[in-house]
Amino acid sequence: MRFTYLWPWWAVALALVIMAGITAYGYLRLNRPMSQRFRVLLIGLRILAAFVLLICLLEPVLIERKDITPPTNLLVLADTSQSMRLKDVELAGQSSTRLDLVNRVLFNPASQFLPTLTDRFDVHLYRFDKQSHQIPGETSSLDAVGGLTDITTSIDDASKEWRGQLLAGVVLLTDGAHNASTSVVDQVTETQIPIYAVGVGNPEPPKDLKLSRVEVSPVAYTEHDVPIRVTVHHTGYSGSQTRVSLMIDNQVVAAVPITLTDDSKQIIEFALNPQEEGIFQYVASVPVLEGELTAENNTRAFPLKVVKTKLHLLYIEGQPGWEYAFLKRALERDPNIDSTCVILSSKSPNQLRGTLLARYNRYYPQTTQRSRIAQFPRTLDDLLFYDVLIIGDLRSNTLTPQQHTAIVDFVEKKGKAVIFLGGRNSLGRNGFRENKLAVLLPIVIPANGCYVQDEDFSLQLTQQGMYHPITRLGDTQAKVAALWRDLPPLSRRLGGFELKGGATTLAEYHSDRNQTPLPIIIFQRSGLGKSLLIAAEGLWNWGFGVWNFKDKDDTYPRFWGQAIRWLATRTDTKRINVTTDLTTYSVGDEVQIIAYAYNESYQPLVTADLKIEVTPPDGTHFQVRASVDSQNIGTYRAQFRANQKGAYRIRASGVARSVSLGEDSTEIFVESPLAEFENPQLNEDLLKQLASKTGGHYTPIANITSLPERIKPVQESVFAVQERELWDHPIVLILAVGFLGTEWFLRMRRGLV
Repeated sequence: MRFTYLWPWWAVALALVIMAGITAYGYLRLNRPMSQRFRVLLIGLRILAAFVLLICLLEPVLIERKDITPPTNLLVLADTSQSMRLKDVELAGQSSTRLDLVNRVLFNPASQFLPTLTDRFDVHLYRFDKQSHQIPGETSSLDAVGGLTDITTSIDDASKEWRGQLLAGVVLLTDGAHNASTSVVDQVTETQIPIYAVGVGNPEPPKDLKLSRVEVSPVAYTEHDVPIRVTVHHTGYSGSQTRVSLMIDNQVVAAVPITLTDDSKQIIEFALNPQEEGIFQYVASVPVLEGELTAENNTRAFPLKVVKTKLHLLYIEGQPGWEYAFLKRALERDPNIDSTCVILSSKSPNQLRGTLLARYNRYYPQTTQRSRIAQFPRTLDDLLFYDVLIIGDLRSNTLTPQQHTAIVDFVEKKGKAVIFLGGRNSLGRNGFRENKLAVLLPIVIPANGCYVQDEDFSLQLTQQGMYHPITRLGDTQAKVAALWRDLPPLSRRLGGFELKGGATTLAEYHSDRNQTPLPIIIFQRSGLGKSLLIAAEGLWNWGFGVWNFKDKDDTYPRFWGQAIRWLATRTDTKRINVTTDLTTYSVGDEVQIIAYAYNESYQPLVTADLKIEVTPPDGTHFQVRASVDSQNIGTYRAQFRANQKGAYRIRASGVARSVSLGEDSTEIFVESPLAEFENPQLNEDLLKQLASKTGGHYTPIANITSLPERIKPVQESVFAVQERELWDHPIVLILAVGFLGTEWFLRMRRGLV
C-alpha cells in the first residue's frame, strides 16, 4: 500500500499528537462525574475517528499483483489414416491395431495422459489424415478411415486456428506414414512450432508381399498386344513360390507362377490382346502369404481404355494454304490416324486451266492414292468408311446437295463427327447457311454472313474448356493455363453469329472494346454425332510452338489429336448418359458423377428430373441428389464418398414432362489407398527428425507417460500491478461514522450532550 500525498513521518506523527492532545484536553477539562475508564474510552473513540480522517487526507492506494499469464495451448493430433489399422502392437497382452492403442491413451478413463497435460495447458484434440479435424468433446474413440497421410498440411491447418495465441507445441500420435509430399521436415520446421512426436507401431520392417507398381499405357488398341509390367516386392519370403494373376470381373485372364528370389524386386510381364472397344477395369493380384502384416497391398487395380486401331479421317479444303499444310503434316505424323487430305476447288475448269486440279476435275487427294478415292463420297455408304470429317473453308456450291445430305446423315444418324474450319467462304453470305450443313453448325450464321476481322488475337479458355478433353493441353490445371496464355496469336476471327441452344464454347476472345466475349472454339451434339467449329484462322501458328515450352512442345498436333479422338468417340444413343471423373478411386475419396440428359432430337435437356442410385460392394442401395450444372447445358452433377473397397455400380434414370428418358449405368472400382501400405513399418526416422529440427521430443507410445514433463513452457508467468484507491471506499466512511457515532451515543447516555 502507498499514499498519494505522502507527508514526512514526523509531520504525520505531529498531526496525530496534536489531534490526541486537543481531544484529551477537551475531555480532561470536562467537570462532569465519570470514571477514568469511560473518559479514556471517549478520548480513544474521538482519536480513532480523527485518525481515519487523517488517513483519508493522505489518499491511501492498495497495490495488488495479478497473474495475467495467457492460457498456453497444446494441440494433440491423432493419426486416423488407414495404416493405423495395422496390427503390430500389443494391448493387454493381445495383438491390436495401432489406433486401438491411441484410443486407449486418449479416451480410456484409466489413462492419465490427457489429465496431466490439462493441468498445465489448454489441450485441443484433433484427428488427421490428409487434413486435420477437431475432435468433438463427446467422442469416445476414433476410426482409421483416412485415405492418405499429410502431416504437413494437418499441422499447418490445426495451428492456424490458434494463430496469435500462445502455443506450447503439437503432440503428434502417428506411425509417420507421410505420403503426400517429400519435404515434410523442412515445411514443418518453417512453422516454428515444437513437435512432440509419439511413434505408434513397430519400426522393424514386417514380412510382406506387395505389388508396388503396374505399368501399362492408359489407351490400348483393338487386336494389338498391350504390354503390362507388374513390379513385385517382398520382405522375408525368399524362396517362396506364388503367382501373379491378372483379372477382370473376378475372372482370371492370365497368371504367371514365380519363385521369390533374394532380390526383393521382381518384374512380371503380361500381354493382353483386347478385341472390343470400351473402358475395362483390370486387377493385378498376388495371394496373401502366411505371416503378412497386411493384405491391402497385394492387389492393384488399373483402368484400360480400348479404342479402334486407327481412325479414318477425311480432310477436304478449297485451296492450299498454311492451315492446310500444317494440319496435313500433323495428321500424316499421327500413327493412330489414317488421313486422306483433299483439295476440292469451287472454281470452273476455265479458271483452273493449266493446273493439276483441272487435270483431275477440281479434285485432288494428296495423302491417298487417287485410285482409292477418285472423288468426294457421293452417298452415305461411301462416307461411312471415315470416322471424322474435316471441312475447310468451302463455298456452298462446292459440294452437291446429295453430298450435303450424306454429311448430315453421317453425323446425325450414324453418330460420326464433323469439324468445320470457319472462313470467309463457309461462314460468309454465300456459305453454309444456304444449304443443309447449317443444321450441323453450332451457330446461326446471320443473313449477311459473319463479319471478318483481320488482326492478331489470343484465346482464353472458358470454364468448360479448362477441363474439356479437346482443350486440356497439359497434365495439370496450372500447365493448361500457362500453355493457353502463351500460345501464339491467331490472325483472323469471324463474328456476328448467334450460338445455338446446345452449343458449348471451349475458347473465346475477350476484347477491350466489347464486354461480351466472342466464341471461337465451339462444339455441339448433333443427333447421334458431334460437330466442332473453329471460327477463326491461324491455328497453324501454334505449329511453331509455345514460347516457354519450345524444347518439348507438341501443342499443335496434341490439340488436333485430342479433338479428333474425342469427336470420334461414339455418342451413346441413350437419352441418359452417366459417367464419373475417374474410373478408380481410393477408399475415402469423393466420387464426382456427371450425367447428361437429351430430348427426343438428342439436344441437351435442362428440365429433366434425374434419379441417381448407387450400389456399393455390400449391396445396400442409396440415392444421391443430382443438381443442374449451370455452366454446361444438359449436364447434371452429384457426388458421394466411397467408403467401401470393391466395385460400385452407379445407375441414372430420368423423366421429363412425365415421359421417361430411359436409364444408363456405369461402374467404378474402389481400392485401398496403397500409399498407406507401401512401407507399413513405423517411420521412426521421420518422427525423430521432426522432433529434433523443431525443438520438440520423440517418444515411443510405450513411454508416453514421460512426455508431459518434457513439454517446455512457452514463457514465465506474467503479472500485472493493479492500484485500488482506499480513501473513498465505503468502509472508510463506515469506520469514521461508527467511531464518532459510538462516542456521541455514549456521551448522550451520560448526559454529556
